[in-house]
Amino acid sequence: MKSKPLIPLLDYLRIHSVIRSVLDSVDAHTPHACIFFSVAGAAILQEFYKKDARPVAGAAFLLLDEQQRNAMSFATLAHGQVQSTDTSFHALVLCDGYAIDFMAPLFPETCKAAGHPFIAQRRMFQKRWADMAPSHEHLDRAGDFHFVPNPELTADLLQSFFKKPASGDLVNVCLHWFSKPPKSILPELNMQNDLGEITRIRLQNSVVSGVW
Repeated sequence: MKSKPLIPLLDYLRIHSVIRSVLDSVDAHTPHACIFFSVAGAAILQEFYKKDARPVAGAAFLLLDEQQRNAMSFATLAHGQVQSTDTSFHALVLCDGYAIDFMAPLFPETCKAAGHPFIAQRRMFQKRWADMAPSHEHLDRAGDFHFVPNPELTADLLQSFFKKPASGDLVNVCLHWFSKPPKSILPELNMQNDLGEITRIRLQNSVVSGVW
């Protein structure tokens, strides 16, 4: 059974679209920008929804297809043990007992960029933590997930993230641009850098085919 999402689909898609549009405007590697999606997504949930949301990095697994057994994994396996490292991890937002992945609608692009022989469907990901599979070996149905938080890695990644002033600036652009439905949102935003150069960001509307 699909768990009820914490925030409405329209809100989720708008958060995703704002973050994605800001990243694309600076030619980021958007399909692999899980840290930015989690930091900016958590900031929006804190600011506009008054939620206790936090970005968390770790090892992650998601079953895409129960017949083909295709799964996305962001982890390493050593001697049967699941591990996450600074080169093999995924980041989510943990909020009110839910795991929320604002990058999930880009999983088709993530699969393609990683050279996988399969492509994930474009779906929303909001799941109750209590519904998580007990291990990466217990992914039975499409949408089943397993996540192993790594507090030390999370702290290191966030420290590196905020060491770059541009990272915080771009998160603030997301906060400035976002408006909570049913309020309307500007279809374009002008962003100015330290040199006074203006970049016009156009909001990319996103559509998903369902939920994980």
